[in-house]
Amino acid sequence: MKYRPQRVLLVEDDPQHAESIKAMLERVHEFDFVLKHCYKLQEGLKNLESDEFDVVLLDLGLPDSSGFETFISIHQQAPRVPVVIFTSLFDEEIALKTLNSGAQEYLFKGDYDGYDLVTAINHSIARMKFIINDK
Repeated sequence: MKYRPQRVLLVEDDPQHAESIKAMLERVHEFDFVLKHCYKLQEGLKNLESDEFDVVLLDLGLPDSSGFETFISIHQQAPRVPVVIFTSLFDEEIALKTLNSGAQEYLFKGDYDGYDLVTAINHSIARMKFIINDK
C-alpha cells in the first residue's frame, strides 16, 4: 500500500482556533496531513462534493449553521467520511445524539492536545473503515 498523508477538512469559523488545531497537528511529528480549512458549513459541503477527505473536523457553531443540524448536513453529504466534532458547546445530549447518529468522536474545545486530536482522527478513520468493510 502506498503511503499518503491524511486529508483533513476543518470546518471552523474561528481563525484562532483553526490555527491552534493546525499547530497541534503539526507538533505530532508521527502524523502527516493535508489540511483544508473553511469557515462555513456551505463551504464545507462544497469541499466534500468536489474533493476527497479522510476525516472532517467539525465545529457545531458556525455562522450559517449550529448544533445537531450542522453534523447532519455534513454526514448526509459524505456518510462514508468520519466526522470528529469539536465544540465549545458542552451539551451531553447533543454529544450523544451526534454519536448515535454517526459521528465518530466528540471533543470539547480546550480539553485535548495534538496527540488526543491525532488519536481521535486515526481511531475515527479506522472505525469508519471497519463499518464500511463490515457491510
